[in-house]
Amino acid sequence: MKRFAPVLFLVAFAAASLAFAEDQVSIHVRTVFATDAPGGMPGFDSRLGGYRRQLHQLFHYTSYRLVKQEDRETPFGNRNNFDIPGGRYLEVLPVQFKEDRMRLRVLLIEGTNQAPPLDTDFTVPNHGNIWVGGPRNPDGALLISIGAEAIR
Repeated sequence: MKRFAPVLFLVAFAAASLAFAEDQVSIHVRTVFATDAPGGMPGFDSRLGGYRRQLHQLFHYTSYRLVKQEDRETPFGNRNNFDIPGGRYLEVLPVQFKEDRMRLRVLLIEGTNQAPPLDTDFTVPNHGNIWVGGPRNPDGALLISIGAEAIR
């Protein structure tokens, strides 16, 4: 039995490491202000370079500016609040990681007494994101990217 002790220790360590990987998640929230630029002059914030194709395929604005970005590492089952411009906040609850996909419970909260305008579950690929068309105003709209990845 003593001969197998190091092997059993390695197997137990590997199993614990795998369990830990599924218990942690990195959440990425990007808030973008999208407008139709005056005079038809397009503008694209260079910090959004990796999202250019997604934004142009999903939305039809001529200008995109990153307003806020936040990344957070958290355990599964932990509620995470992200401030969104305009007195709102986004609550993201990582629920499950299965088959290389992340299930997230997402609420967008405005004010104190209203029902949330967004209250749903999303499933995104590991290292992927979704875009939510947020509140509109006369100047444009807020777009919110919610991404997640398991931490290994």
